[in-house]
Amino acid sequence: MTDDTGKWTIDVALQHGPYRVRAEALLRLDDGGEFVGVGMAHIGLRESSISQVGSYLAVARALSDLTAELLETVASDVDAEVSRAVEVDGILTAQSTN
Repeated sequence: MTDDTGKWTIDVALQHGPYRVRAEALLRLDDGGEFVGVGMAHIGLRESSISQVGSYLAVARALSDLTAELLETVASDVDAEVSRAVEVDGILTAQSTN
């Protein structure tokens, strides 16, 4: 196992309206890359005690969206690597171990 360390940060921004809240989760990678997830939730009036629940829900949805973005990128990157490993000049160079 290599000892590659890095720091990724997530910033969450909330925008409150009278009946909804929007959350944006921005993941910044140490190589300069970024991923964004967005979540929305409908809430009662902002002064209501339940408005905090709406914020939590919007943030949870934004993080879920961010997770989906990361998983999609991983799947795409793995597909690209497997395709490169399997075919070089039309010759099979890698085989599945399954």
